[in-house]
Amino acid sequence: MLLLPRIETERLLLRTYQPEDLETVYLLCSDPDVTEFFPDYYSINKEHVLASLPRRIERWRKFGFGQLGVFEKTSEELIGYCGMQYLDDTTEVELYYGFFKKYWKRGYATEAAKAILKFGFEQIKLERIVAVTNPKNIPSQKVLLRLGMKKGGERKFYKVDAAYFSMRRVDYQPENDFYNLSFISVNEEIDD
Repeated sequence: MLLLPRIETERLLLRTYQPEDLETVYLLCSDPDVTEFFPDYYSINKEHVLASLPRRIERWRKFGFGQLGVFEKTSEELIGYCGMQYLDDTTEVELYYGFFKKYWKRGYATEAAKAILKFGFEQIKLERIVAVTNPKNIPSQKVLLRLGMKKGGERKFYKVDAAYFSMRRVDYQPENDFYNLSFISVNEEIDD
């Protein structure tokens, strides 16, 4: 059995996906509003997403981090995703997120990303977390700045120019926002 995080914030619940969530994950990751600033070559395959649970769990087992679904606590609706992954062929750990458009401008991205930063710095003791975004994606850059990340110019990642942000653990200043971390056990033997 593998223990995966379940993070509760004031308005959100971040947890690993269940099989019944994957249809919504596909809708989220294929939504043109959500993917507007993704590289032109980005494409998504519904069957691949629907069969992705074993791969997602394997990433958590292998690296100690991955993607979590973001659920609105009051509606219990899957509204987005937030997580960490290795940044495009580097050893740097990248924070990333995405939300359905109807949940934009409510502070959910900032709230979820704060929880993931806290998990990354305090639970798995990362020394540094980075983030990249399309230089034209000003709302995402504002989220990263609100988190306290520092902009470090533009670099090429994922074969495109990207605005690069970073934060070191020594510079991390946790806020007193509601944050409850627990763990749920997951069967690692889920068939693909």
